[in-house]
Amino acid sequence: MTAVLATRFKELREGRRWSLRETADKTGVSKSMLSKIERGLTSPTATVLGKLAEGFGISISQLVGGEQSNGDVVRVPYGEQPVFRVPTTGFERRSLSPLSIRNSGVDFVVNILPPAQSSGTFPPHRAGVEETLAVASGRLRLRLGDEKYDLKAGDAIFYRAHVPHRFDNPSDTEPAVFFIVINNAGGADLNPR
Repeated sequence: MTAVLATRFKELREGRRWSLRETADKTGVSKSMLSKIERGLTSPTATVLGKLAEGFGISISQLVGGEQSNGDVVRVPYGEQPVFRVPTTGFERRSLSPLSIRNSGVDFVVNILPPAQSSGTFPPHRAGVEETLAVASGRLRLRLGDEKYDLKAGDAIFYRAHVPHRFDNPSDTEPAVFFIVINNAGGADLNPR
């Protein structure tokens, strides 16, 4: 994933004709970290990935890639689903919806969070982004700004994602598996001029 993300990040940055300094200013990620990501020398944390996506005005799924599709029915085999993993925590985010040329703005992901780990804090999304989360197994603590919500398997929660948010697994033994449907209202163009 590091090499795929490096290529995608460089394509996005160069497509906008941004220097590393401009990209740092727009994303809040240091110029040195951006350079390491672009050269494939490091894998960003979930927090940095979120800052990059927000800075570019796209979803994390649009950032990590995947094949674009334009059909009425699109099958996304398990081995072709873009996956982002944080090596230090084991947090995994798997994109289940294909990237659409029509850019529907809806993103469907499954996350796996190992016991006693955190996703790290995601930055606030742009205005209009809403998320619906459902816990498939395990327990999950969702932090939205200063509020926290303890969820268990079968629970669901809807929230507007315009505040910093984070996912924590309070269990010492069981991974948390949770699905999120993200409505990226006003989604960005995948191919800016």
